[in-house]
Amino acid sequence: MTAQRVARVALALCGLVHLGGAWAAGGHHAVDDAAILETGQCELEGWFGRARGGERSLHAGAGCRVGPVELGAASDYARFQGESQTGWSAQAKWAHEIAPGFSAGLSLAAGWQARERPRHQGVALVALASWLPREGLALHLNLGRDFVHHGADLERAGIAVEWQPRAGWTLMAERYQEERMHFARAGLRWAIDERWSVDASRARRLSGPGQSSWTIGLTRLLER
Repeated sequence: MTAQRVARVALALCGLVHLGGAWAAGGHHAVDDAAILETGQCELEGWFGRARGGERSLHAGAGCRVGPVELGAASDYARFQGESQTGWSAQAKWAHEIAPGFSAGLSLAAGWQARERPRHQGVALVALASWLPREGLALHLNLGRDFVHHGADLERAGIAVEWQPRAGWTLMAERYQEERMHFARAGLRWAIDERWSVDASRARRLSGPGQSSWTIGLTRLLER
């Protein structure tokens, strides 16, 4: 698979599992949490990323709690080696607390891409688990698969840890695999207030055709 093809598939699928819940293993991070928004809540999010090879990406998305699930939709734009691509994704996410401090969930998402035939690029199915061993500390595990339309299916997996050293500030680290690439990411989130948060991270490529990148994002929580 060429670097251009990897970039295109990644764009079509990159928004599929990134509409996470309040503990924020979602957002632009690859590893999602087993949590969804509260009843009556919606969320808006956006981020900008720049990769080492010059690729730039923009993301805008929204999600709302609808009954027992969280439904989300997003649009992504990327420019790579003089070529641009636009993609869309839709997601349904369910999560439930199985025991105190431990939750499990499931994410199902589909991706489409402009100027491609067929436009439907694939579906991602991911099992989610989150464990909060103590206050201010959370561990997340993802295991799933990207079912690529007219292409070989791809494995998706990751593990992440989040730590809140003080109120309003969260440090995170994750190790994940997606699109035949392996990455490690470290990041910081600042909760400006109960509705606004800003986060930034650095993803380092460990193997595969992708590139290391920087990302900064903004999230807004809404009450219906």
